[in-house]
Amino acid sequence: MKTVFSLLLISVILWGCSKKADVTPVKSTDTSKTAGPTNPISAKPDSTVKLTKDDTAHMAAFIIYAQKVKTNVSGKTLVMAFDENVNIFLLAEGYQKTSAIHLKEDWKKTALAAFDFTTVNQDGQTTFNSIDDNLNNVKFKTISDTTINGVPVKKVNVHRKLTFSKVYGSAQLATDQQNLLLAKTDELITFSSYTYYNQKNYPVTSAVAYVQYVK
Repeated sequence: MKTVFSLLLISVILWGCSKKADVTPVKSTDTSKTAGPTNPISAKPDSTVKLTKDDTAHMAAFIIYAQKVKTNVSGKTLVMAFDENVNIFLLAEGYQKTSAIHLKEDWKKTALAAFDFTTVNQDGQTTFNSIDDNLNNVKFKTISDTTINGVPVKKVNVHRKLTFSKVYGSAQLATDQQNLLLAKTDELITFSSYTYYNQKNYPVTSAVAYVQYVK
């Protein structure tokens, strides 16, 4: 009974998904369907993978909105502040038996892949081209209790900033690159998450979100 119930809960959390594992996100440039409070982007695990009761109790689910990247030109430097804001949901039952939640970002198919970045780690130190995927080591998160259809759920919100930058030969070149970024409307970042407990990595779930370049 619990296995069916857990699968049902995952499907409720991921209400915006199709019956397949593929997800079609909502373009943020379409004002009638902007990815926002009423149109979150979500994903579910690969439907070809056979899940056990233990798997479903520990699997993460996403609700993600368009990810904003604020661009700014300072002298010859183009600065892009990526405002990562991701919601991960876990059954409270599984969360209590979870040692670590991992979150990974893949921006290889975006313009950000061409730039170096910095971020701040758990100890307040600035790291270069490195980001910790173990949320135990990430202080920029909040964990709260909620319910979905009366079922206890843990909501983990990760909200941190990654600063991408590049120095150009002139301020005009930096501005030109900024304008190219502002014109992009179809770039996607892929997020993936899995939990760890008792020497086991549980199945990975993934979701995609559009990138919104703004001034």
